Amino acid sequence: MEMQTAFQSSVYEQTVINIIRKLPPERILQLIDFARFLEFQIVQKSSDDWLDKQETETKEGIRASEEKWDKLFVKPEAKHVMREMAHEALEDYRAGRTTDIAITKDGRLAPA
Repeated sequence: MEMQTAFQSSVYEQTVINIIRKLPPERILQLIDFARFLEFQIVQKSSDDWLDKQETETKEGIRASEEKWDKLFVKPEAKHVMREMAHEALEDYRAGRTTDIAITKDGRLAPA
């Protein structure tokens, strides 16, 4: 089983390398930023179980969640990722690739 996992990792690595070879430099930087964001999420989740699925939406739960997000946003890596996401969102907005959203009667978000 261990050999199969190593083979799968090798295939995934080669897939990512093939994708990178086809991208222009600015898109490679975005891919690296996204990979770092994913890595950061894994590290954050394992070190601080902030995605506790049992947490209920009580005032205490919301307050605790907000404190966890505040701690996350203070880290330099998060600031960089959020800045890049904001730039991408602004580019999408300016290019007309965004959709207005509305809140449905049951409190969910949906296209307007």
